[in-house]
Amino acid sequence: MKPSLLRALGAAAILLAAGGSGFARADSGIKHDAVEAGHAVGATVREIGKAAAKAGKEVGHGAAKVGKDIGHGAAKAGRAVGDAAREGGHELGRAIRGDTSGK
Repeated sequence: MKPSLLRALGAAAILLAAGGSGFARADSGIKHDAVEAGHAVGATVREIGKAAAKAGKEVGHGAAKVGKDIGHGAAKAGRAVGDAAREGGHELGRAIRGDTSGK
């Protein structure tokens, strides 16, 4: 090898040995920042998930209440229709028998 190349390689080795710890610290700082950013993103996503779960639960409870109200209203309407049909049947039977007493 040429002496100038050997000197350059030697100088590079010395610089790497002396500055290697600085590079390691810089690399460690970047890793630390990346980890902190990852934690922040994770915490944010977790909070969004909790809020979405809470909203979903509230929507579910609201839908259940509306469903119950509709069910109760339908049951009431069904009873009214049934009562009216029963009364209509009685009226028809009385008309066929010729009963004019009312009930």
